[in-house]
Amino acid sequence: MILKQAKQNGIDIIIAIAIILGLLVPSMFLSGIRGYIIPPENGMPLFNTIYEHLFDGGINGWTQVASLLLIFVEISLLVLLNSDFELTRAKPTMFALVFLVLSLTYIPCNTLLPEQIANIFITIGLIKIFACHSMDNASHTFFDAGMCFGIGFLFCAPAAIMLLVGLIAIIIFRPFKGNELIIFVLGFITPAFFYITVYYLIEGTLKPLKDFVQTKINDTRLHTITYNSVICLAADAVQLLIASALIFGDYSKYNLFHSRAYRLLLIMFVMIFCSYFVPMFSLQAMRMTTLPVTILFVTVFYESKPSLMLEIFFGVFVLGNMALQLLWYRL
Repeated sequence: MILKQAKQNGIDIIIAIAIILGLLVPSMFLSGIRGYIIPPENGMPLFNTIYEHLFDGGINGWTQVASLLLIFVEISLLVLLNSDFELTRAKPTMFALVFLVLSLTYIPCNTLLPEQIANIFITIGLIKIFACHSMDNASHTFFDAGMCFGIGFLFCAPAAIMLLVGLIAIIIFRPFKGNELIIFVLGFITPAFFYITVYYLIEGTLKPLKDFVQTKINDTRLHTITYNSVICLAADAVQLLIASALIFGDYSKYNLFHSRAYRLLLIMFVMIFCSYFVPMFSLQAMRMTTLPVTILFVTVFYESKPSLMLEIFFGVFVLGNMALQLLWYRL
């Protein structure tokens, strides 16, 4: 069976990953298809400055290469997160396969995005938070976690959600201690404090930052979703519902740490999803959900009881999501 082969860390799944890359990556570089890719919309001033100076403020070959490199960094950190806490026994190749399918099939987001940089720091922050589960004194670790989330926010506006996610995580994983919450918040705002200080020392004014914040706050745009995007979102929603039903069916077998971790990842997904309805954030914010959603699908495919239905679901997940790219090839 296909899924059984995918669970192995052998040459078969490595070849499958190479084929997936060969089929999905060209859309990032083909001029006819690249016209449907949307430039970054949720960048903070730090990201926008880097994007302007290194990539001339537009999508080009270098932005696409940078995006691919960041994808592999995201996968590596996701594998590290799982290896540290064994949320699932799945092999790294399974994480790579699922993450690539989730992150590359939606063509409008196939470029360098601030969400990718935010995901890197969010994953490191989650590693810190999960590590606090068995600590007596976790103050320094919470500060580090808050700082990681805060650095992510320096690049990506929707990453501000991680402030609330982090506070909820502390409440979920630890007995309530007000000082730990305060330390986490201090860690979150520290990167912004240093950035603002350095910015003022270099520029001699904070007016551009104030104007940026004011523009974001006053943004009242209405989100428009294309017909192709509706199809993609509907397909993803059905798959997520099936995967959620499967994992909730096995929820009772998870230990206390794993149940708390999955609860936090669910809260993280829901809060990121809800951010789409905030006028100041665009649909690209959903790129941040690849972390919790990848863990969800990998757990379902690897840990669920083998069955014909699970094999079919796995095949539909891989081939169906890859086929979604064809929506843009026909335009």
